[in-house]
Amino acid sequence: MKAVIGNSPSHYQRLGLTPGVIEPWEDGLRTGAADGTFEWWYCDAHLEDGSTLTVEFHTKPPYASPKAPLTPFVLLTLTRPDGTRIQKTCIESPDAFRAATDGCDVWIGANVFRGGPEGYTIHVEIDEVIVDLTLTPQVPPWRPESGLLFFGENEEHYIAWLPVVARGAVDAVLTVDGEVVRSMGLGYHDHNWGNIAPRKILDHWYWGRALLGDYTIVTLTFVADDQYGGVTVPVLLIVEAGKIVAARVGAEGIEVAADDTAVHPDSGVPFDKRLRYTIEEAGTTYTVTFTYLDDIFRLDFGEYGAYHRFLGDVTLTHTSDGHTDSLDGRTVWELLYFGERTHDATATVPVDAEHPPIITHQA
Repeated sequence: MKAVIGNSPSHYQRLGLTPGVIEPWEDGLRTGAADGTFEWWYCDAHLEDGSTLTVEFHTKPPYASPKAPLTPFVLLTLTRPDGTRIQKTCIESPDAFRAATDGCDVWIGANVFRGGPEGYTIHVEIDEVIVDLTLTPQVPPWRPESGLLFFGENEEHYIAWLPVVARGAVDAVLTVDGEVVRSMGLGYHDHNWGNIAPRKILDHWYWGRALLGDYTIVTLTFVADDQYGGVTVPVLLIVEAGKIVAARVGAEGIEVAADDTAVHPDSGVPFDKRLRYTIEEAGTTYTVTFTYLDDIFRLDFGEYGAYHRFLGDVTLTHTSDGHTDSLDGRTVWELLYFGERTHDATATVPVDAEHPPIITHQA
């Protein structure tokens, strides 16, 4: 069976898209929230006090199969600088879900995720936690080709990814147990949907994002399951001072190197302690390097796979006319792994055999 990037004229025509142009409707409901599909809208924020905040609106819980019926789900995670984590979830009835198709306007009960090119507003209230957040884009929206990877002889299955806001200014008002705190920061928003469980087509992926001075970096390495030829699809986006300076999808335009591979002692998952992406654009060579330092978070799903979130150093070097500049920082990236591993691990979260997990990235 085959796996292909949706980048041909027929793909764009079939999807009603224009190459290089992102319309507001693309961030609207894309699946109809029907059985056999999944969809989520994601936002994270890194706040000035060192806290991180993630908000996810799902048509189905992230641990559910796409075969499950519409089960509106909201996940809120607030991580304090000292590592203290507040996580809240909300499941609503299907009639509490509304989502527009002409733009991002999603309602799950009292929770709202809406916006467009000028900015986004998000409201979440679960138990004693209330979050009101605005995200104002600082970089142009970008779509990796059509945003879809197709699988199967007739391209009958797909997974889609639209990183709508790679970098934006955040203004957040957090209410926890009656205490109200306002904080500023930087954030990110993307939109994902598909009609097949990632574990059925994916061996593993690495997803990362970094902010280095005026530079914004988003990376993805998608490695398909062996039944789809183990196809590797790298993605790299580099934005400088609000302008896209390098953006590419596919192995032809991006060199990906991984070394210092180890086996994680807890999950048995092989992982690369150093990942390097290199791209050449307009006479300038850019190299982004992630170097592992520590684990932040892990979910082990037993026979289904494991999810790891890593902390490490990130370096951007760019060489032009024989001159090289370099920027260094610290960031977080993730590994979602469904491939073989060296030993069986005991799941650290409940796993429903009928509804194996779908994992979203988190800050």
